[in-house]
Order: sequence, then C-alpha cells, then structure tokens
Amino acid sequence: MKKLLQSFFLLFFVAFTAVAQQKTVTGTVTAADDGLALPGVTVKIKGTTNVVQTNSEGRYSVRVAEGTDLEFSFIGYLTLTRRVGASSTLNVTLQLNSSELSDVVVTGYTQTSKARTVSSTSVVGGDQIRNIPQPSFTSRLQGQAPGVNVLSGTGQPGSNASIRIRGRNSIQGGTTPLYIVDGVAIDEATFSTINPNDFESITILKDAAGTALYGSRGGNGVVVIKTRRGTSGRVVIGYNVQGGVDVRTRPKFDMMNTAQLLALQEQGKSGIGWTLSPNNAGSSLAPARRAAVRDSISKINTDWTDIFFRDGKFQSHEVTASGGNDQTRFYSSFNYYSQEGIALRSSLDRYTYRLNLDHTSGRLTLGLQSNLGWSKSNFIESEGSVTLANPFASVYLASPWENPYGPDGRIITSNNTTNGFAPFNPFTAQYGLLADSRLGSNALDRLYNSTLKTDQIKTTAIANAAYEIYDGLKLTTTLGLDYRQTVQERSIFPGSHAGVAVTNGNQGSFSDAVTRVLNLTSTSGLTYGKSWGKSQINANALVEAVRNRFNTFNFTGYGINPKLLNTPAGITPGTNTNAMIPAVGGSKTEYGFTSYIGLVNYTYDRKYTIQGSYRVDGSSKLPQKNRWQDFYSIGANWNAKEEDFLKDSKFVNALTLRASFGETATAQNQSNFGYLPTYGNVSYAGVSGIAPATPGNPDYNWEYKTELNIGVDFAGWDNRIRSSVDVYSSKTNNLFIAQKLSKTSGFDELAINAGNMQNKGIEANVAVDVLATSNFVWTLNANIAYNKNEITNLGQATEYPLGTSIIRVGLPFGSHYIPGFAGVDPANGNPLYYNVDPATKEMNGTTTSVFNQNAQSVAQWGTYVPPTTGAFGTSLRYKGFGLSTLFAFFEGFSMFNNESFFLASTSQFSAYNQQTRMVNAWTPTNTITDIPRLGAPREFTSFDIEDASFIRWRNLTLSYDLPAKLLSNVKFLSGVRVYAMGQNLATWTKWTGFDPENDNNIAQFKYPAPRNFSFGIDVKF
Repeated sequence: MKKLLQSFFLLFFVAFTAVAQQKTVTGTVTAADDGLALPGVTVKIKGTTNVVQTNSEGRYSVRVAEGTDLEFSFIGYLTLTRRVGASSTLNVTLQLNSSELSDVVVTGYTQTSKARTVSSTSVVGGDQIRNIPQPSFTSRLQGQAPGVNVLSGTGQPGSNASIRIRGRNSIQGGTTPLYIVDGVAIDEATFSTINPNDFESITILKDAAGTALYGSRGGNGVVVIKTRRGTSGRVVIGYNVQGGVDVRTRPKFDMMNTAQLLALQEQGKSGIGWTLSPNNAGSSLAPARRAAVRDSISKINTDWTDIFFRDGKFQSHEVTASGGNDQTRFYSSFNYYSQEGIALRSSLDRYTYRLNLDHTSGRLTLGLQSNLGWSKSNFIESEGSVTLANPFASVYLASPWENPYGPDGRIITSNNTTNGFAPFNPFTAQYGLLADSRLGSNALDRLYNSTLKTDQIKTTAIANAAYEIYDGLKLTTTLGLDYRQTVQERSIFPGSHAGVAVTNGNQGSFSDAVTRVLNLTSTSGLTYGKSWGKSQINANALVEAVRNRFNTFNFTGYGINPKLLNTPAGITPGTNTNAMIPAVGGSKTEYGFTSYIGLVNYTYDRKYTIQGSYRVDGSSKLPQKNRWQDFYSIGANWNAKEEDFLKDSKFVNALTLRASFGETATAQNQSNFGYLPTYGNVSYAGVSGIAPATPGNPDYNWEYKTELNIGVDFAGWDNRIRSSVDVYSSKTNNLFIAQKLSKTSGFDELAINAGNMQNKGIEANVAVDVLATSNFVWTLNANIAYNKNEITNLGQATEYPLGTSIIRVGLPFGSHYIPGFAGVDPANGNPLYYNVDPATKEMNGTTTSVFNQNAQSVAQWGTYVPPTTGAFGTSLRYKGFGLSTLFAFFEGFSMFNNESFFLASTSQFSAYNQQTRMVNAWTPTNTITDIPRLGAPREFTSFDIEDASFIRWRNLTLSYDLPAKLLSNVKFLSGVRVYAMGQNLATWTKWTGFDPENDNNIAQFKYPAPRNFSFGIDVKF
C-alpha cells in the first residue's frame, strides 16, 4: 500500500510539474516572399491533434511546454517545424513551395489561396520558365496555360511574342493584355530588357472577377508578375551559366537549281534562260556566245542560305544573392545574356540588375523592388516583308547562277559601274545580261553596308509600405516608376548599292530616333483582414493615380562621310543647293487617370466565399461627358471538400466550384486624344503649314466587355490528379471602328464606337502523377482551350473589308476574304476562278477565267486566328535526375502564304527563282495540273490560303542535381545542378512556308524560329 501511494504521488508530481512548465507561446507567421502576415496558417502541436490557426494578422497563441515542436503549414508554402525554447515569443517565416505555386493567386492588389479565389486564373511558376534560352518571357509562356494564345511573330533576337487571352476582344482596338510587375503596370515593349529568371510566379487573370480589378485596362486580360524575394537565413550565392547554339530549320519547299530555272525560263520564253536558249531565233547573241555563257553559268549553283545565314549562338551568365533574417531580407541578381541570330547581323546583348528588399518591424512593413536593364539589338532589314532588302526574301528570290563576289572579294551589285567599283563579272561587262539580276548581291551588300540598331534602357522602381493601424486594419501605399528609353539608329553607307539609291544626295544616310516613356503609379488606401468564429473577411479600399508621358524625336541626315560611319558627325550639312537638308520629326503626348477601387472577399466556415469589386476610372483619354466610368465584378466560390459528405473522402482532396460576372474595358492601348480634332504639319507648293489631321469624335468612348465564367477545380488521389475546367461567355460592345469617310471631307476615316463581338469558350487542364514514390515521380500534363469568336453587330453596317479579311456580322474575326481559285483550264492553261452569288456572297460553283477582284468569298478559307490551342507534356523525376518535355499545338486556322505568291509565280518566274513544283506548270502535254501556264497572270487568290495548324515540340529538358551527400565534403557548395535543353525540336504541319507560328494573317518572309540546343550549370554557394 505504501509503494502504491508513493507511485501515485510520484505520478501526480510529474503531471503537476508538466502542467506547471506549460506556457503560452505567441507569435506572428509571415511570408518570406513579401514579408506580409499569413492568416489561416495551421499551427499544430506535433504528435498530437491539437491545432490552432493564425488570425487575420497572422498571429497565433498556443499553450505548450518548453521543448515541444510546433508545425506550421499553409497552402502554397513549405511546412515548417520549430521547437519552443525559453522565450514565449516564436515568430516564423514560411517559404513558398515552388511545386505548389499554383495554389497561390496573386492579383497585384491582393494575394489569396486557390481555395478562396472566385476567379479563373492560371499560375505559372518561375521554375517553369527559368533558363529557357529565349530572352523575352512572353515566348517562354507558350503552352503553359489554357486560353493563353502565345505566338512568336519572329525569331529575331530581342523580339516579343504576342499574347492573346481568350481570343480577340476588339476589331481595330488594342488586343494586348495588361502587364503588372509587383503591383505596377509596365510598358509591354520592354520585355527583352527584363530578366525572366527574376520572376517568382506569373498569374494570368482571365475572367471579370480578376480583370475588373483593373477596370478600363483589364478587358484583354491581365498578366501579374511577382519577382523573387529574399528568404531569412544565411546568405546564399548562386551562379548560373548557360550556353548553346541556334540552327536553322528547313522550310517545306525546295528551290530550283540553275539548270531547272534556266529550263523553266526557256519553257516560258522569258528571262535569261530564254535569252540564252538555242531555240531563241530572235536573240541578239550569236549561238556560240549563247552556248558559252549558258555553259559558264550552268556550273554555278549558289547556295544563298549558306551566304546569308549561320549557326547562331548564345550565352547567359547570372549571379544571384539572397538572405536575411526575420526582419530584413534581400534578393539581388545580375544577368548578362548574349545571342547571335541565325541571320547575319541579328543579335542581342542584355545586362540586367535587380535588387529587392523587404523589412518588417513591428506593425510596419517596407519593401523595395528595383530593376535596371540595358539591351542592344541588331536587326535585319525589312524583316517580315516582301522586299529585296529582307534577307529571308532575297535568299530565295535570288537567281542560283548569281555569284555575289568578284575576284578581290568585294560584292558585285547592279550599280557597281556607277559607284566607282570595277565591273568584276565578265558576263555583265561583256554582254550586259546579268546586270539587272543581282537580287542576292544587292541584298548582301545592304546587309554588310547598313545597320539597324536599337539600344534600350529599362528601369523600374517600386516602393511599398504597410502599417497596421489596429487589429487587422492596415494603411498601405505603393509608389511605382517605370521608365524606358529606346534609341533606334539606322545607317546606310555611302558607295554601297543602297547608299547610291538614297534620293537625297545618293551618298547614304544616318538616322536616329529616340523614344522615352515614363509611367508613374501611386496606389494607396486601407486593407482590412479579420477572422472570427467561422467567418473570414478581407477588404480593400484604394485610390490609384497613373500618369504616363511619351515623347519621340527623330532625324535623318544625308551625304555621309565614308570615314565617319555610324555617327551623326558624318552627315553633310544641308543647303538649298545640295539637296541634303536633314529630315526632322517627333511627337509628345501624355495621359492620366485616377481610380477608386473597392474589393471585399468574405468566407464562411471555409466553405462559401463571395467576392465583389467596384472600380471607378476617370481618364483623360475620353471626352468630359464619358470621362468617368465604373466597372464591377461579383463572384462566388463553393469549397465542396469542406462539406460533411466529402470532408472525410480519401480520394477527393479538393473540389471547388466558382462563378463570376463583371464588366471591364479594353482601353490601355487606345489613342490619348481620339475624341479631339487634331492638326499636323503639311506642305503645299513648297510652303509649310498646319492643317487638320483627324476630325475628332466628341462621343468617343471605350469598348466595354462583360463576361460570365463558371469553373471547377479538382484534386484527388492524394493530390496526384489535379485539374480545372472553365466555361465562359464574353461580349464586347461599343467596338472601335475606323469609319471610312468621303474624300470630300478632307479626312480618310473617323474613329467611332459601333457594334458588338462575342467570345465563347471552354478551357481545361489536367496533371496526373501516374507513378509516385519517394524516389520516382512520373507526371503527365495537358491543357486545351477552344474559343468561338463571332462578330454580332456592326451598327449601321453589315460588313467591311480589312486587309485580306472581311469584317462581317456572323463571322469570326480574321475571316479570309479573297477570290476562290478553281484550278487550271486544261484546254489552254489559264487559271480559273469561282463566281460568287451576288445575293449570298458565296461561291456558286460556276467558274470563269476572268479575274474579278469583287468576286471574293469567305466560305472555304477560314480564319487566321486559331480557335483551338493547347499543349501536352510529361516529366519524370528519379532521385536527382529530371526529364521533362512540352508540345504545343494550334489547330483550325489558315494563313495567306505570301511567300509562295512570289516563289510559285507564273508571271514573275523570269525575275525570281522558283520552287521546284513549278516544273508541273501547264503545257500542251501536261494539262492536268494546279499550276497555270507560264505567262498567265498571278493573282491573290485562295491558291495561297493554306492550313497553318501545327504541333511543335517546344521543349525537352534533362537535368541532374548532385546528391547532398556528395557535396557535404565541399563546405562552400550547397547545391549543383547541371541541365541540357532543346527548343523547337520538330514541327508537324501542312504549312509550306517558313514557319506556321505567325501573329498575323499573311506570311511574308519572316524570321523563322530557330532550333536551339543548350547546356547549363547552376551552382549554389
């Protein structure tokens, strides 16, 4: 009994002591990326079921004993375990989980979890686009998100891709989305001067619940970029080096060699082939001389692609540093990126520096995000146009028998004899036959004896502060500066083929154009966050002011001193007698707007969320009567996983249903003074003056877009299946239209608002971890989007042509409008064309050999805007090894192949080289063909409308992270990753031009996307 009592008192003493040692521990949980408090974080006493949650200010309180482990977890962040020490205060900072960034939605004004958002968003983690060897992040986004149409209009280094979100929302207005970096709108023309490796995440806002936050600027979607931030802990230094090569891809057509082209011209009785033909009885040359010349040039087969193009190369060096403590954190990076394009003279060199600072002290949070970039680009001439200065045109149009170089290595041009150079080509000098057929040489001379350079300085500086006034109520402010200076310099050297052709003085030219853009943004107001019982509310009341200033200055001087090239010092002073007076121009404009923004997000019982936003914009772009406009959105979210019937489900990990509706506008790219009559400089009879330039429209207004979106997000099977589906319908009314005016008015057109456009679509994406173990993960992923565009109203009109397309009620934007090619008349080889029914305006099945420009149809030719887009890929991870690949596709669109118009021409075969398919041209013995007889007129018809749908093997990446155990003996190394990448590896398409990836309706010898191979090493110290 005594021993029993002793045991009882001992147990009582131990229990009493344990209780006595318990204490109340309090603290604040903040996010490492922005230093802001995190509400709703789960704080669990490890080894027990006891949990508490942080309140709206990120604070928590829990009773535990010293030495107890607390586990902090929150969606989108890495779980952290901290041991309770002697102190009663334990503040912690959670790091973003890069593998779960899609669970965090950043709108620019707010940040919330995926479970509470009501809007349709796509989140692309920085690791998904990091180190891809393309200088602009816009190109890196292709295939990463459903409903985000990314098309690179050119492979020129330093160029941006075009992005369209959920189709086209305007006919003649702006279509680019709004870009927000760290809460401030930036100029979209400068992405080649920003380092995409500095991005932590990219959130794409697609429906009104997200875009209405930006009111008049959000109608085309919003791309919100959050840059990388420092994390508390020791300073981590990183060095990332990458290098690779760009190689040409082969077009899906073959060009004729010398023998084939001579035979074709002889068949068509035109050109040098006919001049040198032994069958040409009317030739002025003796048969022996004809034979000698023909024999000589037949031995020449110039491969112009080897002369104009090269294997490009690139390199990237990046140094990063980050670290800090619970109060102050920093991230900095320096990057050098250099790329030589596959075309001679095309290149990009870029230097960028970023410094981000965050500081938390009590109730005060401060932040600074700054970036400075400088880039220098060299562009080729006339890229994307059918001119002989464009090397991608001349390289195929040039004759194969043309030898560009003389005996001393200098380029022979068609005006060598007039610009002081000796006529090196004996055939030109002796016979005068080839002097007018030096297309390739002239273009090559232009390439070497002219420059087109662009220097760009880009800087952003964003300062933000937040002060907690009382119990979840904060005063916040953000000040942002975005500045760009672009200097474009163009030189044409004297003595060159192009220099002689300069009208003013015939001695070359030098021009400079400077553009400066300054954008200032101020956003201030109150934010409130509070949790009580089953309720959680977040609210924002903000005032925003934006001021934008834009100015340009340009000049062109003539008569260049050959000893002073690429500088204005070489310009000859202009006089009234030498015709070398410089041309000078420029412009200056500015706009501003003020906004009042309100946003409320309320969640009840973690199940039901409702959100409303209201914004009033006042803009100087509109007349006084339309200046102030309001925009709104309302949305709801049902977190079904929290319901009793799913709460304990082991298969369903997340199930959320969303719905939203709201109104925005597409105004960010519109004219600053579209409503005012404007004046411009004119000259009449040699006298300068000022005359009306635009008539102005006092009723000028914005295009307004309303949108309904319904979506569902699902995760299951231990989160191994992750998917979302969205269905939407949007309508743009008050469309911008350039109304044609009678010439008697003195103006060509008037900017008006008339008509409606509609977009309906569905988007889906899914990722499945097919196999998942501690050492091996195999994931399949895919996304797809379908968008149906339709013009539903054009005001008082029903249609009007726009380029080679037709704007017609009932049709989608971009519908091709062109006469129908009906084949070849087997009797005479003439081209045939379809007639059009005057009533239905469609082809009626009858044909004619008479070309009628008015007999145009849209029935068969489709649209150049892809209605279906998407991507699919897979990734494998085994221990330190990683393998991933991505395929992107664009389906259901067609383009006008303006390249084939010249390279398969029955009327210009004597002037330009031709595709080998021209050997199938009609002859009396070859009557069944789709190529008319040589000499027949070549017209713009459906013959050149081609299916441009394609699948592109976009990326393949192989990587290896050296094991930590292997690095443990090297004290100064904390991580080493080696990786290899391939870009644009293959393309499957019926398109026969250069590259089906185009951002307009006509393919015109654009710079094709190269194939890239690279290797890199990423080291952490």
